[in-house]
Amino acid sequence: MFGLEFDVSATNVQVWLLCTVAFLLAYNYFTKESWRKLPPGPPAFPLVGSLPFLGKDIREPLRKMSAKYGDVFTIYLGYRRVVILNGYDVIREAFAKHGHRFSGRPLIYMITGVMDGYGIVSSQGWLWREQRRHALTVLRDFGFGGTLLEERITTELRFFLDELRNNKDKPYNPQMLIQMSVANVIAALAFGNRLHYDDDKFVYYIEKINKAFEILGNSGIITIFPFLRHLPGDYFRVKQLLMDRDEMAAYLKEIVEDHKIAMKEGRPIKDFITVYLKKLEEERNKTDSTFSEKQLIYITIDLFGAGSETVSTTLTWAIVYMALNQDVQQRVQAEIDDVIGRESVPRMANRERMPFTEACILEIQRLGDVVPFAVPHATTEDIQFRGYLIPRGTMVMANLYGVHRDPHLWPEPEKFKPERFLDENGKLVRREELIPFCLGKRLCLGASMARMELFLYFTSILQRFSFQLSPDHRQSDLRGKLTVTNMPRPPCYIILQER
Repeated sequence: MFGLEFDVSATNVQVWLLCTVAFLLAYNYFTKESWRKLPPGPPAFPLVGSLPFLGKDIREPLRKMSAKYGDVFTIYLGYRRVVILNGYDVIREAFAKHGHRFSGRPLIYMITGVMDGYGIVSSQGWLWREQRRHALTVLRDFGFGGTLLEERITTELRFFLDELRNNKDKPYNPQMLIQMSVANVIAALAFGNRLHYDDDKFVYYIEKINKAFEILGNSGIITIFPFLRHLPGDYFRVKQLLMDRDEMAAYLKEIVEDHKIAMKEGRPIKDFITVYLKKLEEERNKTDSTFSEKQLIYITIDLFGAGSETVSTTLTWAIVYMALNQDVQQRVQAEIDDVIGRESVPRMANRERMPFTEACILEIQRLGDVVPFAVPHATTEDIQFRGYLIPRGTMVMANLYGVHRDPHLWPEPEKFKPERFLDENGKLVRREELIPFCLGKRLCLGASMARMELFLYFTSILQRFSFQLSPDHRQSDLRGKLTVTNMPRPPCYIILQER
């Protein structure tokens, strides 16, 4: 997550020679007296920190470390101190009870630096609080969690289902279509209209977003040694990432300028950009205002990136698990037929009468492991937590993967069992330990929208289609491929059959 996948073999000798300049500094850092009050953890070596104990995929090593060091422990990514929170109770205590103290972002170039501290995901302090509050207010006015948003989603679903129908009866990977469709819901909210799936510019920028997530997900060495980004050439693709960011920002600035013209001509568009521009005009003479066009553009980038990636990845995992579990797929379809029928459009009002379908979605979120560590937090002040001193500015990671694979909470955690979310009478049981959107003040901005999208897309797909894995393609590894999010790898190819 955000550069927490490490491939030491991929670096060359020159890079590691340059890294040795940090040796003495790192040695002094690790032996400081003040750090001895930190949570325990594995040994940390100069230069590499705890990396020898983590491996390339850190999910299982961190989960196993909690058995040895407890639910709060410390690792080092190079010289960077990181406190790991394991277990639902610990994460809830930190992010809900002490939320303001854990609500910062670590000063990691690939998180705060790439976005210049703007947007919502990467910002912090007063800018983050004011911008998040305003964004939530605007999105609620646009029907976040309500019927207006539901109408936007169902409108987009008509185009989506038609495109799926065009690809039936043959091996097909729906991942890109799902991502474009979910991004279109964001587009309708952000700038008032959807984009066509065959729009070259739309495809181009979705691919740019995917490339950015890939670069971020493989940027572990920059997380540890940020000065390496200044090396000649672009070995770590940081310059490429910045170029793509600027290109995306330029594209969005054109849209903002079009909105300004529309407002001057008396034909304002009801969307997020128009509302933000009006607020910007109101705040223009305030010296302490956090509103700016740059902030608007970077929020919109956040909406498209974070807002579409997690939902589309979860839906892709839904395809995988339904294809692998034909009996479950048929049971969901039977419930859809009974409650909604084959012709009516699925609605959120149907959800209360569809406990098994909802249980499947919850189990997919648990096992899909889409964002296993959330976006890293940071402490905003020194804090005494569970008997340890965590200094201000410490990077803090919530091990959601460990919570969702905890055998004490979920017996046989590796098995796909929607029944774990049903009681003995078949009624839905919402488990508070399921936290795919994390907890507290940094709770995902679009959580309510994501839940609505997951239900409406999932039921609409299974209402119209049955599908199975393509025999001509390799089955996706259920561990996935961890970058910023955890994606099915290799990609899932299915054969759709219209019901």
